Amino acid sequence: MKKLKSGSSTSKGSTNSKSDAEETNSNSATLEQNTPNPFTQKTEIRFFIPEAFSHAMIYIYNMRGMQIKSISIPEKGYGTITINGSDLQAGMYLYTLIVDGKEVDTKRMILTQ
Repeated sequence: MKKLKSGSSTSKGSTNSKSDAEETNSNSATLEQNTPNPFTQKTEIRFFIPEAFSHAMIYIYNMRGMQIKSISIPEKGYGTITINGSDLQAGMYLYTLIVDGKEVDTKRMILTQ
């Protein structure tokens, strides 16, 4: 298991009516806040991967910084992944979008059961 780098930033979801991805430059990869959050059964994470990039992954970490899940993102453009809560224990998690080896963003999600 990989460990999350110390000092990695987290951010809270936007309250704007437009999604974060819609407000950014089409050359920048983006990661949005999962919805719903908190969640009990499943949640969705939206993202944008520009055509110019070749490899994207979303990593999920527990609050100890240990990587517990990795999800490859093969498609470019706007996309959504679904996280199944039955695969995880209740608690807070971090998820990070890595594109071509660089961290784009890290956000928090909460699973309640």
